[in-house]
Amino acid sequence: MFRYRVRAIVLTAGIICAFSVGWSPVRAQEAEVEEAAVEEVTEVELPEGDPTAAITTKDTNIPVDELKLLVKPLTLEELENEAAAWMEVLKRRAITISEAEIAVKRQNLSIEQKETAAAELASAKEALEKAEEAQEKAEPGTSEYEKVTKQVEEAKEKLRNAEEAIAEAAAAQKKLQEDEGTQEALNKAQRQTDYTAATETLERAEKERDDLEPGSAEYEEATKKIDRLKDAIKLYDETGSAKGEAIQGSPEFDEITKVFLEAYEELNKAREAIDGVGSTEEESTEEESTDEESTEEDPTEQSSEALDQTAALLEITDIEVDGEEKIAGTPDVVDTEDNLEEKQEQLDEASDNLKESAEAEADLKKNLVEVLTYMQTQQVIIIDRFKVVLDELDRKGGNSEAYRKYIDAISGLELDLTDTDSLGVRLIGWFQSEEGGMRWLLNLGKFVGIVAASIVVSHLLSQATLKLLLRYGDESQALRDFLVMLVKRGGIVIGIMLALTALEVSLGPVFALVGGVSFVLAFALQSNLGNFASGLTLMLTNPFDVGDEVKVAGLWGYVDSITLASTKIKGWDAQVITVPNSMVWGGIIENLTAKEIRKGGVPVLVSFNNDLRRVKKILQEVGNSHPLILEDKPVGVYIYKGTEEFIWTGIKYWSTTNDYWTVYEDLTFMIQERFEKEGIQVAMPQQQDLRIQYTPDNGNGKASQILAEVPTKAFEPHKVSNKDETAGLDIDVDVEVPDI
Repeated sequence: MFRYRVRAIVLTAGIICAFSVGWSPVRAQEAEVEEAAVEEVTEVELPEGDPTAAITTKDTNIPVDELKLLVKPLTLEELENEAAAWMEVLKRRAITISEAEIAVKRQNLSIEQKETAAAELASAKEALEKAEEAQEKAEPGTSEYEKVTKQVEEAKEKLRNAEEAIAEAAAAQKKLQEDEGTQEALNKAQRQTDYTAATETLERAEKERDDLEPGSAEYEEATKKIDRLKDAIKLYDETGSAKGEAIQGSPEFDEITKVFLEAYEELNKAREAIDGVGSTEEESTEEESTDEESTEEDPTEQSSEALDQTAALLEITDIEVDGEEKIAGTPDVVDTEDNLEEKQEQLDEASDNLKESAEAEADLKKNLVEVLTYMQTQQVIIIDRFKVVLDELDRKGGNSEAYRKYIDAISGLELDLTDTDSLGVRLIGWFQSEEGGMRWLLNLGKFVGIVAASIVVSHLLSQATLKLLLRYGDESQALRDFLVMLVKRGGIVIGIMLALTALEVSLGPVFALVGGVSFVLAFALQSNLGNFASGLTLMLTNPFDVGDEVKVAGLWGYVDSITLASTKIKGWDAQVITVPNSMVWGGIIENLTAKEIRKGGVPVLVSFNNDLRRVKKILQEVGNSHPLILEDKPVGVYIYKGTEEFIWTGIKYWSTTNDYWTVYEDLTFMIQERFEKEGIQVAMPQQQDLRIQYTPDNGNGKASQILAEVPTKAFEPHKVSNKDETAGLDIDVDVEVPDI
């Protein structure tokens, strides 16, 4: 009956398994479809706040420690307003940087097109030079004449190519001038250039004034101009800061923009008064608009004028004779010797204009890159202050996730490796910036200093811990070593974590990553974790220590070392065997040297033909005569079980743990010598003849058998089995005898 029940259970289980395996893919696909159908993208919305109610954005360069104190008493609603205001400030800065990046790229394109046009002009110039050389030797009707005709055609074709290249460059220049964002970035670059020139002019003028006689008319005039320039620079700085703090699009922003542009104009006038360089344009007497473009000179105007002049020169650079345009190939083309020389001069002039235009744009681009680097530095300053507000917002229950994602999206330094000209300027500017390279250099120094200090401090703490444990602790050496190592390495790890904060690395994601990795490793390394737990248990319970003689996991030897993962046992043949701690803790542990004294015994196998009373008396005398046997522990002599021909006897003794093996060896020698002297017969292994018979194939395909007689077991005090898996280690040689 039971057999049929088992069959029914197995059959039912097989049907269920087959059904589950067969339908699992279908159900899995259906689940995936349903999950994909209901999956929605969760959008993070910005918290609502009123930027106009903020009080901390009045000074975007406020020190971080002061800002922390300023936002600490604010409520959650007030912090949301502050976060919204800082978001607007950061957004405006990010837009400005993006416009500047676009302007740099368009400047690169414009410069590249002008370089292409210059190359085309150079090619046309070379073609004209060849035509001029051939013209000197050409005579109508000759082969040289035909050659001149072809060269003239080639020169005209290359002139047309140069005209097309210049037309493309002019179109790119016009597009550059029409784009408001690009023009704003270029205007900022030009203002930065003028501001730098003004500060240099101020320094030079002050040095020149020092050479003048104080009180003289020249000295007073120079002082007047210097004071005017100082006031202009100060006003420019103040209005520029106010313009950066104002909210774009507001009436305050329009008003401060107008004042800022007036300060910029006054700055240029004050500089020109010292340098003696007048404006290239006539000053308008009409009231200027508040629009930036109407109050500022177009920084690309000089480049555009150079392009127009170059194009105009090429329009009149047609190969003519006597003022009349001719078609290449007709005899009149080369009638005038001065024709090609005149065109050569026109091309030289056009090439010079084009080079001047490209150089002007290159200088403007360099200034633009410098301004871009400065704006990126200012963005870092804004982000630092913004994060202070967000940290306080999080502490008071707000949600800053959307703001932080925006910060991560716009942060970082992107370099165009193909733009080698601006790459060097950017890197140099970034390294010299207090919020760029200098900041990272300082942070890197802090990181190295903290790590080095943590190594030194952790070493000192580990040494102090070791001394305290040796003086006051009674723990095992393994646990002591573990605690010292934990203090030393733990101190270094804590130091590295603190040093990472110096590099402005957030530890929250690091801890989250470590937690996720540890969760995965907990499943992948379950056996290793079991070994760690067993190792920690061994250290805390202290069943044995380093140097103890133990029997664990079927092994017998001395403990060489104990770690969290494994225990190393040193065998009698100097081999070191590594045993996982789970095997050690999961089995029987026998510590033979746990106490200061140890009990041992020397078994002896004697023949039944001996006088056993006399044998016992001799063994007692031998035991009592050894100086290392403890006197307060009496020596025991036993007579134990045997066979028909021999019987087990021996000595049981007590000695210190350190003298155990010395006493064991001495007693063995003393017993052998005394038995020989007293004529006591010790049982020996019986010798047996081993006869091996070999015959070739006996016809049935089988070899002959090996015939042998198994010898009788005899006294083997240090027997080691060749088949036992513990072969090579000395196993316990004591026979089972009653305790005496």
